[in-house]
Amino acid sequence: MSDNKSEELNKNLAEFRKRVPHAPSDTFCLLPWVHLSTRPNGHMRVCCTANASSVGPTNDKEHGGEVGVLKNADGKPANLNHTDLMSSWNNDYMKNVRKQMLNNKKPPSCIKCYNEEDAGHMSKRFWETEYWSRRVDMEQIIDETSDEGEIPPKIRYLDLRLGSKCNLKCIMCSPHDSSMWVKDWLKLHPTIENESLKETMQWGNKGQIDGASYNWHKKNEAFWEQLYEQIPHMKQLYFAGGEATIIEEHYTLLEEVVRRGYAPQIELRYNSNGLEMPQRLFDLWKLFKRVRFHYSVDSIGEMNDYIRFPSTWDHTVKMFHVLDNTGPNVEVTVACAVQALNIYYLPDFVKWKIEQNFKKINLWPLGAGMINYHFVYHPPHLNVKVLPNWFKQMCAAKFDTFIEWLEENWEKCDGVTESQVRKDEWLHAAYGVRRLKGMISFMNSGDWSRERMPEFIEYIEKMDAIRDTNFRDVFPEMAPLLDWTPEAGDDWDGEFDDRLLKELEDNGFHVNQQELDTDD
Repeated sequence: MSDNKSEELNKNLAEFRKRVPHAPSDTFCLLPWVHLSTRPNGHMRVCCTANASSVGPTNDKEHGGEVGVLKNADGKPANLNHTDLMSSWNNDYMKNVRKQMLNNKKPPSCIKCYNEEDAGHMSKRFWETEYWSRRVDMEQIIDETSDEGEIPPKIRYLDLRLGSKCNLKCIMCSPHDSSMWVKDWLKLHPTIENESLKETMQWGNKGQIDGASYNWHKKNEAFWEQLYEQIPHMKQLYFAGGEATIIEEHYTLLEEVVRRGYAPQIELRYNSNGLEMPQRLFDLWKLFKRVRFHYSVDSIGEMNDYIRFPSTWDHTVKMFHVLDNTGPNVEVTVACAVQALNIYYLPDFVKWKIEQNFKKINLWPLGAGMINYHFVYHPPHLNVKVLPNWFKQMCAAKFDTFIEWLEENWEKCDGVTESQVRKDEWLHAAYGVRRLKGMISFMNSGDWSRERMPEFIEYIEKMDAIRDTNFRDVFPEMAPLLDWTPEAGDDWDGEFDDRLLKELEDNGFHVNQQELDTDD
């Protein structure tokens, strides 16, 4: 491990111990003790990002396995079509994860978080464990854990993916998570030439494998009965894609929780594209303890329209203002999916958001008054590690100049002035500048370009043909990537450097040309 990586790891461990002082080990995460997560096809997971631990530079067995999905004794996925909710809570897979963490080991399903931390990024393990350590008695929960890793049947936090019904078909999505993707997939998959890309974009038996189906939640009396039995213990219900705001069972569940009198003790949490938000939703929200709404927006203008296809920026901005005027029990943050298509443009997005002067979106300390981020792992050809090193250097240069601008204009971050935040406090916020630097560090922690960039190029070109979009026009600074080959390596002819430098200067970012030299 390099000195820089070792230093970042030590910083992160110190931060973790500070935030969760009673954690029983350095690899501990509270989620396996309070939480279960579902997939749209009914598979159950340790958490919503656990399966990302299998993603790497290739689709070999080390990186391509189905990691993070709970397994039954027969080795097949625990799916809610044939496995009940509560037996999965203490199946061998979950018990082993708990035992490994208590013994300061790293479960394979959780490698994604540990790798992010090693690269200097603040992982989901960090913020979830800190969040839940303030809401449950962690020491009591650990004391209740048997030597075999079994715990009492009390789910405090449930992630529900009620099928794949969706109203967008985002570029990083697939028919596994969005029904809108099906027609595009039928056009795309038969034409893919790259074998690795074809494997990545598979949709075996239309998702109906090992008893899975996207209607698992319909006419499933056993699931709903066990879920309602858990409601008295529940502290948070989390809804994500498909798109919960257009799924009827989501509303039925909220209405039943209200009818049973438990709404005042339960938080609702969403990752949502915010495309359709009926008054019925806002009326129900008023009855719950708290609502945490993570608005899925990834860039500005036509770049976001391309990524979150076929959304329109005008409507996206309109919904920003609708959310900015929600009730006092509603917390709103931007949930930006950081990927190869937007990491270069993140400074522009953050600056745009700050300049809107929103009343409640990402108020300090949330995202340090900027926005929230998470990495795209699947499909792997859109992970930030696929970018060739010369383009990563472009991104790093732009981030450096943006951070300089931020440090001069830090008081513009939403809620900073109102909360009387000191500059040193803002500078050291875990989810502010430190997280921006952690993104670049994570991007540079692996080079997948030789294996994955050919997949990226074929994918983008084929999707443009299917959707009648034009990557080169929408992302002009990234257009040369489509002409790059693994043989070119880090070499480039200089034309792009000059054009990029002009673009940076035009946007007020002043970069030393030496920082853009890719020959060193």
